[in-house]
Amino acid sequence: MDMPLRLTDTEASWVASFLNIGRLIGALLGAFCQEFVGRKRVLLLSGLPLASSWIFTICTTSVTWLYWSRICSGIGSGMFWPAMSLYLGEVADPTIRGSLIAMNVNAASVGLFLGNAMGPYLSIEMFAYVSLVPNILFVALFSLIPESPYHYALHGDIDEAEASLKWFRRESDVKAELQELQDFVNGAATSILTKLKDLLLPANLKSMLIMSGLNVFVYASSYNTINSYAEIILINSGVSITPSIIVMVLGFSTIVVGSTVTFLVDRFGRRNLLIVSSFGVAVSLVALGLHFYLLSLNLNPEILTWLPITSLLSFSIFVSYGLVPVPSTLVSEMFPANFKNVASLCIALGNATFAFVFAKTYQPFIDIAGETTVYWSYGFFVLLAVPYVWYFIPETKGKSLLEIQQTTKQ
Repeated sequence: MDMPLRLTDTEASWVASFLNIGRLIGALLGAFCQEFVGRKRVLLLSGLPLASSWIFTICTTSVTWLYWSRICSGIGSGMFWPAMSLYLGEVADPTIRGSLIAMNVNAASVGLFLGNAMGPYLSIEMFAYVSLVPNILFVALFSLIPESPYHYALHGDIDEAEASLKWFRRESDVKAELQELQDFVNGAATSILTKLKDLLLPANLKSMLIMSGLNVFVYASSYNTINSYAEIILINSGVSITPSIIVMVLGFSTIVVGSTVTFLVDRFGRRNLLIVSSFGVAVSLVALGLHFYLLSLNLNPEILTWLPITSLLSFSIFVSYGLVPVPSTLVSEMFPANFKNVASLCIALGNATFAFVFAKTYQPFIDIAGETTVYWSYGFFVLLAVPYVWYFIPETKGKSLLEIQQTTKQ
């Protein structure tokens, strides 16, 4: 991408990190708005800061504009992703809920691939203009889709809830599911203070700790950081192939894998995908660290070109199989109706914090310890996710939201 200004390592680090500061703000705004206006309106509102991000990018004349662009992008993302996961979890049939949420996460991979494909050939201003178009289209088209029936039932509007269910199910008789939905939301319309107190209930606290622990492993995999620094990693690894081409191939691989996950997540279950994903990511990171270790022994980088490419390709494949899509599915499933919004907020805040810490410490960690130590440290830590998932993550495939709550309370 033709940048009108050059960034120092420190400025580039802040550009990468400000996104996650914005996510903290967006998570708070989104959770507050969801409480009163519903998931759909929050998703539509998230289009405003996302559009502002591209407008700031168009106006970029200094790094300050980029900072504001990333903060706005973070605010929009912080509002969008938690609300979208909850929305899809509430409107989807239990038999395809995991697939639908995984498909939504994979859509982000499509956007990343298109960005990597356009980046080398467009100026930053033109790139922002092009990216603004789907932002506007989303707001226009999503406004035509009904609100979640859960939101209507939560506010006692049973007729609208039934109409929404009929729209999503394409069935004339949804009385049985509507009754189950009413049972699920029963008692959910409580005060925010009561909901905060619910955090201390053993079942809710257990689920919160389990999800927080899982997300530590997700962000320790450094997938956000590696996506941001992929081209720099390839340049430093001394590959003999143009790095921007490899980055495009990596982006395309995540789309292909993400497409297959939509068929697997509801067939093989959440836990199995997480275990395979964690093990594969750990091995990939160790292999990437091995490449830099061999470089430190003065081996010819051209002979080793296959190793970093294979490592990053393997990393992209395995992280897309479980660690990226599955946690979003679990967030929409594991919490009772009266606690979903608070739980989503807490997890979104935690995720933004984890993402900021790992993004901001990545470059200093590289400077102090070197690539080998960094990637090996990440790899061995992510490997611990395998026993963690096996012992602590419940299997939720094919169960209704009410059935999942009955299971988690046991």
